[in-house]
Amino acid sequence: MLRLLDGLYWLCGVLAALCLVAICSLVLAQVIGRFAGFMVLSANEMAGYLVLASTFLALAPALRHGVHIRVRLVVERLPGPLQRTCEIVALLLAIALAGYATWWVIDLVRDSIAFGEVSPGRLSIPLAIPQSAMALGLGVFVIALLHCLGELLLGRTPAYEHSKGLMED
Repeated sequence: MLRLLDGLYWLCGVLAALCLVAICSLVLAQVIGRFAGFMVLSANEMAGYLVLASTFLALAPALRHGVHIRVRLVVERLPGPLQRTCEIVALLLAIALAGYATWWVIDLVRDSIAFGEVSPGRLSIPLAIPQSAMALGLGVFVIALLHCLGELLLGRTPAYEHSKGLMED
């Protein structure tokens, strides 16, 4: 099961990276287009959707690798058992908030499909496509939060503690 979850987080990270590559490609195409005399239709709009997708798809892998910003000024001054309790409460709140957001984003995707909503730009991009990336990213983020909570409840150190972010040296 752990391998499956790690593979899911990895896949989301790869998809987020591919979105960033696509953004770079769009910008490059726009620059070349200005010199060559052609225009890339709806490039800004597509770049915006790709930013949205990369942001949400990267949530779970970022959490698992400990690169989310975590403010621990108060918690680290508490005794060990109380620190653990605060960590559990924080994860439960995060799960509730992310789960609520996931629920409503999935509802938004369903509505977009039902009403055939498309983007207002020159290219009619179905809005369900970027919204689905957002829903997928949030859903996997909830799974990652539950994974971390499970690790904590089993007495293990959550993955985000094992691999601290680059800024903590």
